[in-house]
Amino acid sequence: MSPFRPLAVITSILLAQAVWAQTDAQEAEPPIDPQAVELLTSAADFLAAQPVFSFDWFVSYDDVIDGREKLTFTRSGSNLMSRDEGFYSFSQTGEDSREYFFDGSTVVIADVEEDAYVMAPFDGDFDALVDRIALEYDLHLPIWEIMSVDPGAALLRDASAAAYLGTTSIAGHPAHHLAFASYERDWQIWISTDPELPVLMMIVGTDPYAQGWPQYRAYFMDWDFAPKVETGSFQYVPGENSDRMVWPKVSTEFLGQADSLPSDDPEADANREDQ
Repeated sequence: MSPFRPLAVITSILLAQAVWAQTDAQEAEPPIDPQAVELLTSAADFLAAQPVFSFDWFVSYDDVIDGREKLTFTRSGSNLMSRDEGFYSFSQTGEDSREYFFDGSTVVIADVEEDAYVMAPFDGDFDALVDRIALEYDLHLPIWEIMSVDPGAALLRDASAAAYLGTTSIAGHPAHHLAFASYERDWQIWISTDPELPVLMMIVGTDPYAQGWPQYRAYFMDWDFAPKVETGSFQYVPGENSDRMVWPKVSTEFLGQADSLPSDDPEADANREDQ
């Protein structure tokens, strides 16, 4: 069982701190701690204002087998974003690696081990690309919410309870600890206490309705807001023997499982067919 149950913990903490009150004549106000919302909004606004940035990430997620045994799987990778130029990501799950390229006009997903790729034209910004491939291909780019022009929309989505749990330390770095809950999910967020660099450090999501309370954990490291962007960083150049595959508008094994935050972590699989 998860040691943290935000819906219950948030309520008790806010009661103890007198953040909300209940009277005989008036129902209790929603348990929203404005400090938690303010800290998360400030971090999201800071990230949205960065024209160029990169970071590494590590994800672990649980799968409950037969309602009892909990297995944990992992993914890892790195992302590079230039809002005026494009996006690149490297993602590894087990022995399978994927590269994602977007240069403002073309999106490519490459299977590194198989030396194969899918490609589609797209003229628009990153957020529009996210919307289109989610709608047409049921696919999400790795950790896409963090690179959105409005990351706060995803991180605060449907929150009906929020609490500020104080400061802690993650790998020797001080962090604010926040907790949020909605009807369908609970999640926690850790943000650096550095007011000049309020970067996201960790996110943990819990499904309170699935047996075993499976969790999703995303860790963010090595933030760089002045990364060196080489020419051609967002463009895929196939090798002489690279295979171009059809990108059907169905889920396929070739595209693999999406790397995204607890709010949206679907599986996207696809048929591999030579074009």
